[in-house]
This record gives sequence, C-alpha cells and structure tokens, in this order.
Amino acid sequence: MTTSAAYPWIGLVGVAVGFLLGEGSRYARYRWEIRRNRTIVRTELQSVLAQLPQKLDILQQAIGYMKEKRFMPTRSVRMVATGYNSVLEDLYPHLQPIERNCLHVVFERLRVADEMLDGLEDSFVRAVKDNVVTDPWLTFSERLEEVFQSYRVVEELSRSYLNKKPVDVFKVEHSA
Repeated sequence: MTTSAAYPWIGLVGVAVGFLLGEGSRYARYRWEIRRNRTIVRTELQSVLAQLPQKLDILQQAIGYMKEKRFMPTRSVRMVATGYNSVLEDLYPHLQPIERNCLHVVFERLRVADEMLDGLEDSFVRAVKDNVVTDPWLTFSERLEEVFQSYRVVEELSRSYLNKKPVDVFKVEHSA
C-alpha cells in the first residue's frame, strides 16, 4: 500500500497549502504595491517642498521687475508630479477622501502655476500689443502675486500631508 492510498487527505493538504501560499504572496504583493505608491507620493511631496524656495525666489524677482516696469521671463523647471500622476489611479481607492482632496489641490495648483508661468511672456506680449488691460505691469504683477500665494498654500498642504494630518480642503468631514 502506498502512502497516498493510506492517507488520501495529504493531497488535499498539499492543494490547500499551495493555494494559501499563492494567495498569500499575491496579497503581500498587493499590499507592497500600495505602500510603494504611497512612498512615491510622499517622496514627490518632499521634492516639491525642496523646489518651492527656487520658485518663490523667481516669483519675487519677477514681481520686483514688474514693479519697475521691466519684464523677467518666468519659465523654469516644472514642478515634479510624474510619480503622483503615474500612481494616482492605483492609489486612489486606498486614500481617505481628505487625503485625496489634499493631494488633488496640491498637484493641480502646481500644474496651473507651471502653465501660467510658462505662458506668462506670451500673455504679457499679447496684452500689451492688443491693449487689453490699461496697466499690464500691475495686472501681471498681481497674477504673479496670486501664484506666489498659491505656492504658499501648496507648501502648507504638502506639509500637512507629510505630517499625516492632511488639511480638509473641501470640508468633507464637516459635511457628513
């Protein structure tokens, strides 16, 4: 008599152990991927915070130039958002609404600011050429001030997220 004939349940145990090992490793990879994506976002926010002083300096200089009725190009290296954009879809279901909203506001403000700063020179030239505004120096220095303030909000929200106390930007906790 063979061992498998004497103990028919051994085959079932082997199948069960194999199933548990397969599912366990799949679940471990799934959890690791979520953790990896969270780390990518956190690292990217740290990069944003490191990049902000340079952006704020450029804005301060450009605002100073505008006040002297001189123009300084504001195009510079875009803020880093590659990781956030690449993992958002997979990470989205694992974020609390407050975390999602906080990150959304941070990265949208960065996108809008980059687009505005990249297109500032063309917009300024068009405004002057077409005589769209009476005082383009004042109008555009005010726009730059708005971007400056937006970067301050980005800084506050990024720090709150990194400190694991994201700001409730859309007041979702109060609406429940």
